[in-house]
Amino acid sequence: MAALESERPSGFPFHEAEQPDDEFHIGAANGSISLFAALVLPEVAEWRPVLDRLGISFDDSVVIASRAGVNGTTFQAEILVSGLVTEVAFYRAIADELGMKFEARINPHSLMLGEEQALTMLRQAPAKGAARIEDGFGRIVLLIAPDLAGWKQLQRIRGGELSRRARIVAPAVLRQAVLRRSRKILTERALTGLSDQRPDCSARSVLSAWQAFFLGAFAVAVPTALLLRSTAFFVLLHVLFSVFFLACVALRIAAAFWFEKRPPQKPSVALSPKMPVYSVLVALHGEAEVVPQLLVALSKLQWPRSKLEIKLVCEEDDKATIQAIRAHPLRSYVEVVSVPASLPRTKPKALAYALPLTSGEFVVLYDAEDRPHPMQLMEAWQRFAAADAELACLQAPLEISNRRASLISNMFGFEYAGLFRRLLPWLAAHRLVLPLGGTSNHFRRSALEEVGGWDPYNVTEDADLGLRLARFGYRADTLSCPTREDGPEDFDTWLAQRKRWFKGWIQTFKILPKALI
Repeated sequence: MAALESERPSGFPFHEAEQPDDEFHIGAANGSISLFAALVLPEVAEWRPVLDRLGISFDDSVVIASRAGVNGTTFQAEILVSGLVTEVAFYRAIADELGMKFEARINPHSLMLGEEQALTMLRQAPAKGAARIEDGFGRIVLLIAPDLAGWKQLQRIRGGELSRRARIVAPAVLRQAVLRRSRKILTERALTGLSDQRPDCSARSVLSAWQAFFLGAFAVAVPTALLLRSTAFFVLLHVLFSVFFLACVALRIAAAFWFEKRPPQKPSVALSPKMPVYSVLVALHGEAEVVPQLLVALSKLQWPRSKLEIKLVCEEDDKATIQAIRAHPLRSYVEVVSVPASLPRTKPKALAYALPLTSGEFVVLYDAEDRPHPMQLMEAWQRFAAADAELACLQAPLEISNRRASLISNMFGFEYAGLFRRLLPWLAAHRLVLPLGGTSNHFRRSALEEVGGWDPYNVTEDADLGLRLARFGYRADTLSCPTREDGPEDFDTWLAQRKRWFKGWIQTFKILPKALI
């Protein structure tokens, strides 16, 4: 199964109107290009020697060039995600055409890069790149993954000294070497980035001095009140907890009887050259069995493949899941991110490790069992584009697909329906803090990085991030295109999930008073 792609180059369905006009076929029968086509599609003419080596027909070249025009990208970017040729084959053909060596493997320790330079390279979209290595004989070799400008320059100096001291490399090969070189610094920053930058926002420290004092005082007050049989103390506790409970109930009643004045508009399917790069992060752990379902779901996302990044984030020692992913032929825009084993072994730690490896203007998070609506990215981008910079996050509604499996899953689905279709939209409409769901969060990347990203020490990173965005003056809203997922079907699974949630909520509310002191 060709993972994450349709049969057509862009991942979008082609219509008859999108097929090349007859004029483009002039002179194309024997593989040559007419003067008209060369003028209208100059990139096709520029890359023609490489395309001939790869056996790419002129008809396919025209379709790819047309797609580049629609998406506002380059011919090179579109052909690399088209499925017509692998990235390695494309750059090997460049090397063969230029008479240069092709570097198939790179020793990470031979790279002549500083830490910050390496991190900058990892954040860039891997369409081109260059780096220097030491070849083991004391000679400096330049590795080049050329774009169109680089290709044209290399053609001009073909056979010169530079071409003899340089080698062609595929961007993914160079990227993997840089990534292996940067594993230590990426891990360190994932673990300590937030706590070093904003210790008041991190759950790394267990308790502050004030929190320890009040907790100790409460621990002494309860047994003392029991010994003294102090009715007033327990009446006070009863009143406080009752007020809190009634406030939660009143909030949900208000949301239940609220209706949006304007129904949500369906997202437009029209493509635009202004569409940005969208990064999709999927956290997986011990979920090899759902990999085929996940790849099918992600393949349905409506977004230009040349502007899409999908990062499948796995623990390095989760061999079964990684092997299940690699069993499928992945396109160049899909990358498996192996997170080095370190404590804490949490989902937010893995996400914090993966975020610097993305280049998208917008970032969305999914879980392995999620089946997002195909138009969800389109709706999120259009909502972000129509809003001001204060809108930092959009939460897609989560729908439980296995409600009929058991009483537990049915009640869970009912709870999610009330939360994502009523309470969260009501909170968003009144510009109140949104407790984000653990998945299908669409972020404006600049805002996500400003608030410090995910806290690796908080097991309910969603609720924590929702509160932190509000602390920094940002707001969140909701989408209409849902994500379907499976809920727990038995009591033990449900209970384990609730325990984790309560632990995370305690961590989150432990951090909150730090902002108030």
